[in-house]
Amino acid sequence: MNLGLNKENFNNIDKRLETITKQKVEQIEINTELPPTTNNLTDSNKTYAIDAAILFVDIRKSTDLTDTSKMKSMVKVYRSFMRAVVACVRVNGGVTRQFLGDRIMGVFTDEKDENGNIISAVDKAISCARSIQTIIDFSLNKHLKNNVNNKTIECGIGIDYGKVLVSKVGMYGVEENEQKENETDCVWVGKTTNYASKYADLAEGGQIFISQNVYNNISNDMKPINIWKPTIKTKSNKYFKGYSTNDFYLDIANELEKPIKPENTLGVSESDIYIQSIYDNVLKKTKELAKLETELNAKESKLKEEKENINSKEANYKTKVEKLYYKVGGYLEYAFCKSEYIEKMGIDFWKKCIEMIYELGKIIGYSNTKIVRDFDCKLIYIYSYYEMYSEAYDAMIIMAQENGHWVYVQKNVILWAKKNYIIFKIKDAINERLEDYSTYTDREDYRKRLEEIEKICNGG
Repeated sequence: MNLGLNKENFNNIDKRLETITKQKVEQIEINTELPPTTNNLTDSNKTYAIDAAILFVDIRKSTDLTDTSKMKSMVKVYRSFMRAVVACVRVNGGVTRQFLGDRIMGVFTDEKDENGNIISAVDKAISCARSIQTIIDFSLNKHLKNNVNNKTIECGIGIDYGKVLVSKVGMYGVEENEQKENETDCVWVGKTTNYASKYADLAEGGQIFISQNVYNNISNDMKPINIWKPTIKTKSNKYFKGYSTNDFYLDIANELEKPIKPENTLGVSESDIYIQSIYDNVLKKTKELAKLETELNAKESKLKEEKENINSKEANYKTKVEKLYYKVGGYLEYAFCKSEYIEKMGIDFWKKCIEMIYELGKIIGYSNTKIVRDFDCKLIYIYSYYEMYSEAYDAMIIMAQENGHWVYVQKNVILWAKKNYIIFKIKDAINERLEDYSTYTDREDYRKRLEEIEKICNGG
């Protein structure tokens, strides 16, 4: 089985996309060629487990595109986009199983070719992603630009690989016939599906973002030199590590005209570059140590001496990471009570600084409590400034529990806690410190903080 689009596949899809974009909307026929997905499943709690590569693809900035386009134009965009993606999934031995607006899910499993050789699910998914990038930039955008008000699109693609549970969901019965099955579908349960979806959300336009598990399983043919870059991205204060590549077209792209991509695409922010550079440096050091350890393990005659050398290097590495930890934390220190500086740098910069502090602290071996204790009042100030009151309040409670000298009380945070009926938490934390004489506490300051909190709650 040959993966990817050949020139004949490309030309067939190219002609179909041109037809769709040129036709009047009311003349475009809806084609429901996809096979049903529920017939093979029972309506019960039974689930079916498979090892699969899950691919999600969606259009970047589709909301902006919709806001600036007529509805009939968007019908052409979505119809041609879905036609292109489904064709790419099918030609690479996969099936499409979800359509969510401008978002499509593809499923790929291992299979044998006519010679009995295994074609891996991840190779099929990567080849599909390359096919999608090729057909969009070399075909679809050409026809959209010519036939749909000069439109162009780009997509983000995310892929993960692992165990997936498939189960039938839905309801039986309609008003006229209780025995008739009315609304059923299947769900794809597991972190593999969730992570693939999140990786698609995080991918930039024209980018494929894959998990470590996918990278570990793809064949060397899918790993050209310098194509895949170790990448870390953040979403909702959580890190997603993997590998990414941009514009990884099929080989047939060399035979095609110049690709067409959207203009004025926003680049990566300076803060993103800064955080990525820190991560790249840490990752580089980690790889160097891992490689060194592997080499040393092979030298049996010098094992003891070499292990001592590794321990020394690891200690030095942790020292460097710790210095980096406090260097990043220095931004928080400098920003304390400087609202103009905080505003100038922006919320994204501060979120990424805080996330990096937690990541570096974890490498060093620090607990979350220890990290908050190191930067307590600085975190509280920044969180409060951006009205992240839940985070600020949690940090204030840890400060009350851990700091033996004082508690930084922010009026807006206290009012938020009162409004949400959780003001007792900070009061309890302070009272517990006052009652515990085994720990050193500036009791006079703690009593003043209680009085200050009561005064704020009473409108003072």
